[in-house]
Amino acid sequence: MTAYYGCRSRTVPSGFGCRHPATILRGRRRAARGLLITATVIISFGMVQTRVYADSWPPAPPIEAPVEHDPGKLPDSVAAKQVSGGSWRCTFSFRAGSAQAVTLAGGFNGWNPDSRSLRDPDGDGTWNVTVLLGPGKHQYKFVLDGRTWVPDPLNPDHVPDTFGGHNSALKLGRLAHMNESTAAVGDGRIDALGLEHHPETMLYRQWLDKGRLLLRYRTLSHDVRQVSVAVRNGPTVPMYVVREGPLFTFHEAQIMLPATGQTTVTSTPPRRVEYAFILVDGDRRQSDARGYVADPASARVMSTPEWAKHAVWYQIMLERFRNGDPANDPQPARLWTSEWFTPSPWEGRDGQTFYHGYVYNRHYGGDLEGLEQQLSYLKDLGVNAIYLNPIFKAESHHKYDATNYLHVDDHFGTKGDYAAVVGKEDLLDAATWQWTQTDRRFLRFLKVAHDMGFRVILDGVFNHVGTRHPAFQDVKKNREKSRFADWFDVTSWEPFRYNGWAGFGGLPVFKKSADGLASEAAKRHIFAVTRRWMDPNGDGDPSDGIDGWRLDVPGDIPAPFWVEWRRLVKSINPQAFITGEIWDRADSWLDGRRFDAVMNYQFAAPAIAWICNRKRKMTVSELDRRLADLRMAYPAAATYVMQNLVDSHDTDRLVSMALNPDRDYDRMNRPQNDNPNYDNSKPPPAAYQRARLVALLQMTYVGAPMIYYGDEAGMWGADDPTDRKPMLWSDLEPYDKPDENFVLRDHLDFYKRAISLRNAHSALRTGSFQTLLADDGADVWAFLRADRKEQVVVVINASDSAREVRIPLPAGQPRTWRAVFGTVDTLKTSGAQLSVRVPAVGGLVLATRGGTIDPGR
Repeated sequence: MTAYYGCRSRTVPSGFGCRHPATILRGRRRAARGLLITATVIISFGMVQTRVYADSWPPAPPIEAPVEHDPGKLPDSVAAKQVSGGSWRCTFSFRAGSAQAVTLAGGFNGWNPDSRSLRDPDGDGTWNVTVLLGPGKHQYKFVLDGRTWVPDPLNPDHVPDTFGGHNSALKLGRLAHMNESTAAVGDGRIDALGLEHHPETMLYRQWLDKGRLLLRYRTLSHDVRQVSVAVRNGPTVPMYVVREGPLFTFHEAQIMLPATGQTTVTSTPPRRVEYAFILVDGDRRQSDARGYVADPASARVMSTPEWAKHAVWYQIMLERFRNGDPANDPQPARLWTSEWFTPSPWEGRDGQTFYHGYVYNRHYGGDLEGLEQQLSYLKDLGVNAIYLNPIFKAESHHKYDATNYLHVDDHFGTKGDYAAVVGKEDLLDAATWQWTQTDRRFLRFLKVAHDMGFRVILDGVFNHVGTRHPAFQDVKKNREKSRFADWFDVTSWEPFRYNGWAGFGGLPVFKKSADGLASEAAKRHIFAVTRRWMDPNGDGDPSDGIDGWRLDVPGDIPAPFWVEWRRLVKSINPQAFITGEIWDRADSWLDGRRFDAVMNYQFAAPAIAWICNRKRKMTVSELDRRLADLRMAYPAAATYVMQNLVDSHDTDRLVSMALNPDRDYDRMNRPQNDNPNYDNSKPPPAAYQRARLVALLQMTYVGAPMIYYGDEAGMWGADDPTDRKPMLWSDLEPYDKPDENFVLRDHLDFYKRAISLRNAHSALRTGSFQTLLADDGADVWAFLRADRKEQVVVVINASDSAREVRIPLPAGQPRTWRAVFGTVDTLKTSGAQLSVRVPAVGGLVLATRGGTIDPGR
């Protein structure tokens, strides 16, 4: 059964801080137009449904679709005119300068740089393109000559992108320019502009099984008294408010589709039905004029690996984790304990400086032997799932520039074994592929890790490779005659030019088509690589292979590729885990066709803004709203397996975020580029205290927490490269710089206790979620996690002062609570309230066994 995250009663399914209807329709009721409607109550899956037999469809006068003529304030570079259907015909203009080609890319075309080309027919230097856009907010950039991405210089509205720059923002229509609703309940006027239901998105429609459907509908806030969903020749179900914000209110209900040829719920398969939304305000009862269809034959029921709900992830950059075998070290290799900013004797001799050269070329010798030696450390820490940054053969320390997907880098195993096999293999013929000693060393590591209870996923970098990849080398040598000529995005054969990822020539990208990779041979190669590492011996039993994939820059490859790739992965191992590097909202990625989860940066950003920021501190109510929005947007199956990270190899370290507050997440964190005032020194105890509070939130919130290697050991540092320092180990002390000795012991102990807390309480892993308190004045957030075994209340105080708070409890809660994390000075229960004192920048976790809360699982 699916778990929900909100309040729940015996009659109405749970939501997200929901407000139930005052009454459930029973008996007989008269519609607005005087039709007599007979109602029959049907109770199934905890729902109350009212059966309605109407003489017409929809069973209320339709609300006329809105017509707008004013798009609102536009930048000088955009002209817009509304056309039939409510869309806007928008013409974008751009002064190209010396560029030979200009395209338009944005969220409206999947950021495809090739799908919207601008033209300059009169040769005046101003390029134009016209596209059809819906009302709302759109982000975009111009792409010059296929490789340089620039925001619109004539548009002052912009939002951060995920690469340290900005996207231009375009607002179309009245709603896009509104910040709060101006509607009023009871005035009998329903604003059609606020009405929305997109059945193709998980926010609005989720199949819970073939016959049970979760529906949501949007109105302007304070605009209607009641919303219901009516099934043609079936039930009408009252919806309840699941989310109310300053501008929009979302209404939710579950419906049970009638069985084939039946008018009652039976065991026979459900049939295709039409449904409509009925809105009531004042004396007006109307329906959404748009018709909707639910067809179980095309239903996508989201499912994810059960084990991933119980994962505590640990991300490892292998080259920087532990050197277990110095014999395979790259040369020259740095001493593991050397001071980070002090150059080795060979560094800087050619005029390079720390940030402009040699730090990015360093190697420290981390390898598989070192990782296997420290599995006991990870076991003692409490983690049970490992995400490895790329480990395939590559020049760099980070391995995102793959030389070959077929082999693990020999510096991680047996030095020199790659060269012995590469000339014997044909990339296009998997039958010729061999296993090196290093490859087999990795497979032995997998067995040891699996035997100890770990799951292991690899970083799949399938958008680009390094320049030493055999296919790219062949293209450079043979040009158009190469067998791999269609693999890469070559823009000129003579002179030889090609596109590299983000403009980096060292990362040649695969050429794309609307369906994914332009080369069928390149796609077959990646699919064969996928099989190789998921079922190494090809016997149909994937237990000897990896447990899944983390996909690098997946948004750079068109969606159809991932749809087909997921089918392959799940056919090999239905319990394989697929997650992706998506920094923004991931609604379209989590619809059951592509990924199981994403790296949840959308959790990280508000968590840091609330707990770590000082002058630009996010309010706890805003944090609560943002996280509630995410829980609504994603299906429950995905929410429970989201990788809830707070930092990574692409950000500054968590404790350094606390030392350098009041920045946008992952912004102004590179001393060499955008912030020379960034404090890169060892943080003081106060910063560690805030970092620990973030970790407690990770371990108690919905989703699977992910720790970046060394956070638990107190590691600090700015964004790349300093966030990638070698792991601190106590048995390697003393370090060259004394303050880099292993760890604040209480910091490591805190992580162990917090992880143990999560592992000990099933409610923290798979239980429901309900906000109990979001007190901006006290800066305290309290929430309930509950399953059939137990209820757990988490109270987090992000203020600098201890707080006495009263936490409202749902009806039926037990009155006896015990502290399972943190020290309780005062704890009282009175009626439906829990009174507790929470320490400054601290948290408490209380638990009780049994009770009456039904989490809906």
